[in-house]
Amino acid sequence: MVLRTARRWFTARAIATAQSAAPLLPSWTIDVMQRLMAGTGPRLPVLARIVAENMRSAGVYSPAVFRAHFQQLALHLSNAVRVFSLGRENGAVAGLARTQIEVDESIGLLRTALTAGRGAVVAPPHVCDYLLTLVRLNQEVPVWVYLRWSKDRRKRELKYAWCRASGLPVILEPESATDPASRAAACVEVLRKGSALVMTPDIAQKTDKGVPVKLLGKMAYLPTGPASIAMLAEAPLLPVFGRLGGRTHVIYAREPISIEPLSRAEGGRRAAIQRAMEVWTAHFESFLRECPQAWFLWGDSRWTRVFRGDPEYSGVLSPESRVLSTECAL
Repeated sequence: MVLRTARRWFTARAIATAQSAAPLLPSWTIDVMQRLMAGTGPRLPVLARIVAENMRSAGVYSPAVFRAHFQQLALHLSNAVRVFSLGRENGAVAGLARTQIEVDESIGLLRTALTAGRGAVVAPPHVCDYLLTLVRLNQEVPVWVYLRWSKDRRKRELKYAWCRASGLPVILEPESATDPASRAAACVEVLRKGSALVMTPDIAQKTDKGVPVKLLGKMAYLPTGPASIAMLAEAPLLPVFGRLGGRTHVIYAREPISIEPLSRAEGGRRAAIQRAMEVWTAHFESFLRECPQAWFLWGDSRWTRVFRGDPEYSGVLSPESRVLSTECAL
């Protein structure tokens, strides 16, 4: 409960409060706010401790990475306010995205994947500044954004307002998201029109809900949704990540993952989805080791339970799972 309260204070609560005031804030005020958050974040007694512990558990901690992560969080939150502040000015958000986000030539993999006419499920993790990252990606390849359902009405409205202010088309997950058919219908429709659909696979799941994958020496469980939708639509799953390049973020892609149905003897649909998620996770781990400060979810309550080995969210790695994960990374 303490962790959840601390993280909400630093993220959703702060942004929601600033949303209404954003149109009235001069740019220099937002710049000052960003510097204050960057300096205050590493000193927050609860959140800072948890972020540091999670980074140490993952084997990526250093004082420089720790401080840089809070600088990235401050940039993310400040840009969320800037989006609301600039939203009414034609082209302003797009211009902000172009100044802060670069596109690696590997994004050509997405363009190539779309030429088959079956669409593509773009699968990025939650990088800091992911809102402007999506705006920039949308300038290269038009994308739809899948927004998960939340019981928190304010959180749902905030996410939708972000996308609307950024000019991003969205699919809102229905309240009946536990029904796979209601979840899949709108997504498959977009894909079968040959479009790209963004779905984030880095949401830690309970052991009875997700598929098991090896990540940073832990057994974590990730959602089946992105791979399942891709398989249903016969579309590729395209891993997309971001690295820091000086003062900018650089979007890059990895080879598309084709999800072929397996026979019952081979494990069927579940095994096909797990294989795809293991390949995605191998790329995700490389991203976390290369640029850990850019991941937004180091303070997330569910990932904290994974890093602490909570049996509700984390399993025990077997020798077989270690071998399989190594093979998937090759």
